[in-house]
Amino acid sequence: MRSIIFLLLISSSVFSQRVITGKVIDKETSTTLSGVFIRDTKSDNWSISDKNGAFQITIPYFEDIVLNFSLLGKMESNIALKNGQNYIDVSLEDNTLRLKEVVVTANKQRQYSELTLGKNAINNVQAFSLDDVLQQLPGQTTTTFDLNNFKNIVFRTATPNSTSYNTKAFGTSFVINDIPISNNENMQAFNPNGLTFDTFGTKNKTFTNANKGIDLREISTNNIEEIKVIQGIPSAKYGDLTSGLVLITTKIGRSPYRVSASIRDATSELNLTKGFQLNSNNSMNAAINYLDSKADPRDNLLDYQRVSGNMSWLFKNNSSSIKNIVSTSFRMNLDEAKTDPDDINAAVARNEKKGFSISNNLMWKPKNLWVDGININGSFSYDKQLSTRDRFTNVANAAATDSYDEGIHEAIILPSQYTSVSMVEGIPISTYITLEANKTLTNESKWIHSLVFGVSNRTSANKGAGRKNAVTGLLTFYALTQNRDNALGYRDYSFNNTKTENQMSAYFEDRIFKKFENDQILNVDLGLRFDNQVGNMSFQPRINSSFAFDKTVKIRGGFGLSSKAPSLNQLYTGDRYLDKIVGSGIYTYPGVYQKAWIQTIITPGDNLNLKPSKSYRSEVGFDLNLPFAILNFTGYYNKLYNGFSDQKNPEYKVIPKTEVVIVGAEIPTYQIIGTENFYYFTNTLTNNSTAEDRGIEATINFQKIESLNLDISMNASYVASKDFSDVKSYIASTSLLSPERYGVFNPQTSMNDNFTMGFNFNYHIPSVGLLVSMRSEHILLRNTKSATSNFPNGYLDSELVYHEIPVEERTNIQKYGHLIQNYSEKENNLDNALHNFHLRVSKDFLNGFSVSLYATNFLNLKPHYYDEFGNKTLSNIATFSFGTRLDYEF
Repeated sequence: MRSIIFLLLISSSVFSQRVITGKVIDKETSTTLSGVFIRDTKSDNWSISDKNGAFQITIPYFEDIVLNFSLLGKMESNIALKNGQNYIDVSLEDNTLRLKEVVVTANKQRQYSELTLGKNAINNVQAFSLDDVLQQLPGQTTTTFDLNNFKNIVFRTATPNSTSYNTKAFGTSFVINDIPISNNENMQAFNPNGLTFDTFGTKNKTFTNANKGIDLREISTNNIEEIKVIQGIPSAKYGDLTSGLVLITTKIGRSPYRVSASIRDATSELNLTKGFQLNSNNSMNAAINYLDSKADPRDNLLDYQRVSGNMSWLFKNNSSSIKNIVSTSFRMNLDEAKTDPDDINAAVARNEKKGFSISNNLMWKPKNLWVDGININGSFSYDKQLSTRDRFTNVANAAATDSYDEGIHEAIILPSQYTSVSMVEGIPISTYITLEANKTLTNESKWIHSLVFGVSNRTSANKGAGRKNAVTGLLTFYALTQNRDNALGYRDYSFNNTKTENQMSAYFEDRIFKKFENDQILNVDLGLRFDNQVGNMSFQPRINSSFAFDKTVKIRGGFGLSSKAPSLNQLYTGDRYLDKIVGSGIYTYPGVYQKAWIQTIITPGDNLNLKPSKSYRSEVGFDLNLPFAILNFTGYYNKLYNGFSDQKNPEYKVIPKTEVVIVGAEIPTYQIIGTENFYYFTNTLTNNSTAEDRGIEATINFQKIESLNLDISMNASYVASKDFSDVKSYIASTSLLSPERYGVFNPQTSMNDNFTMGFNFNYHIPSVGLLVSMRSEHILLRNTKSATSNFPNGYLDSELVYHEIPVEERTNIQKYGHLIQNYSEKENNLDNALHNFHLRVSKDFLNGFSVSLYATNFLNLKPHYYDEFGNKTLSNIATFSFGTRLDYEF
């Protein structure tokens, strides 16, 4: 069927084309501008201005042409051509505070529901990382400034503290210059036998982020030109995601030296960037960033350091039919928790990451092929991660084993005091390549079809040494004592045991445009994506559409499916080692011996049957372009299913039954006197989690009040989230003599909702380059509700065999009172609205200097609420903080 439609399109197509020529100049100096990128907004056709500022672009249709002109350091411009107009002169302004209009919020105009943040919107907050910028978006909240904890983000959800939040964050995709960033290879975790595995950190700080998405602290905003956030339905060309898409464009092209310095609390940052024009066809960009952030300005116990740099080389040929960008970057990130002299038992953690990436973006307009353009993108990323944690241990009668064989082994008797060093060494490696072709067709009815077809492949591997002890003979953790006769044991695990994760994809998209009479415009993006993710195949239809009735009213809508592959850390957890002490513990005869044996039980642990999580996303909305404001409203419903979750599983094995023989001062021995069944639980990862988010967003951008030089905008977001799963819980009976050993309880649903509003007031005087911006945040509603299951649906007997309890008997206290729980439903409602206000004052000077002063919560409000226990709790929205940034261009 698709073949027939495609042939019909070709047969009705008009292959005549319209050639547009022109010249681009600098508005301030009237000099010509070379290297300006010119793009047709309806197709993927493009051109680049030459050394004289001249350009030529071929358009495969005749009417309603809008060209986009962009150049580093200049204000981007969209120019609509009149019918029959084949030549155009364009002037571009410097993108400074001396522009007539400075946009410091998400872009007012949108095709669907995407949000675009330009240079001034990025600078509207004192951004030390991408996380600071994204906190401006509707539904997000500015939190207390802290770079000593990894940062991730989810859009359109009300559950920041739920287990599903990290699963959603893992499905938020970040793409830099059409190259996706991957966290699938990250395996920096002690014991990844569940989603609540032991991670590196201290004092409620977490440094590593396996299975939890991209650490936004690692992405400096120093070299970012534009950020586009797709909270709704992404294009079919983007995959391995479920929860949103962030497209980042970095700076490339000629630019002056730019030095900047920022300071805030105990955080400082230095940046240096420069763009070189080597000749008319070649230019280079270089940037370097250094950041140091301490959790407390009075000490350096918790410290985060970041050093990053990148270099890009842009080449175009004389005919502007080839544009190629080669980019390289390096990065060094260090989280360090040092010894606290007042707490000798505190863990000392360190997480170090060093690496580099190289990528290539090729755009080619072939002259003798049927397609209009071919794009080839490829990348290679390599990192070396080392995570360690030192802990002082003070225990008595501790025993452990490091045996990899099932059976009974002589235990290692540990000293009462020692420092154990746990270590994970990873070398994550990822590759990505995509080949894409596009063709724009028009027919006699002036329907425009921009066709895109592409294939891609990405791989994820980890070649590190893995989890290991750093001190021979001193076991990392899970030592057994007389008070703990069995525990899940720790073993070294080499990441060479893992296999490379492979994802292959193909996609097709038809971007349809049609203009009717009376300025009625239809846009439809129809896409279909095929993914083979770790052997799991899926087809993902996606559609975005909008229809403008006139220049005032536009409606929008879309839906789509997407999927996210499991990480290596979820697939390859290693075997489970359960260590059980033999007899009654450690046998001691003072001055003669200390003796113990440990029986090791091994359960296969990899989760190779884990499937990708999937997401269904839908939205509808409308836009109003009124004389006094531009209004955007969007309603959405998103469902995440096949989400990753922990599952406790009952197991049993037949093991030797032992008897310890003690004769006086002789060293004890043991003998096997038979067999016995040993019953235990083990954890696996499953696809049993589901989450739903539904809500509405609104933005209003009022027309500038010229007499007051004042811009006002508003955003509001209401979202209700529901989390549930098929994971059953097992709770031990309160009666040791009862045949019902564990009650089996169904999972319960948790519900959250959140209503926030925000305002932006921007006072701007272009003639003096002054901008005063105040941003307010208002949390009007925040409720959480977690149901409880006090009555079991069944029980496990002494052999861990499940027995269902009839529905009418589940509340029978006389019969099942030892299984029935007494938990109350947890509910927490926000008693009072929470408010916060942030201030920015920026000034551009004519000598190249610019200065910005930032104050978060500049009114020093201390909003609080009462938790479910009635305790007065300070809100986590931002506390007072003051900072400044200095820039100098020369």
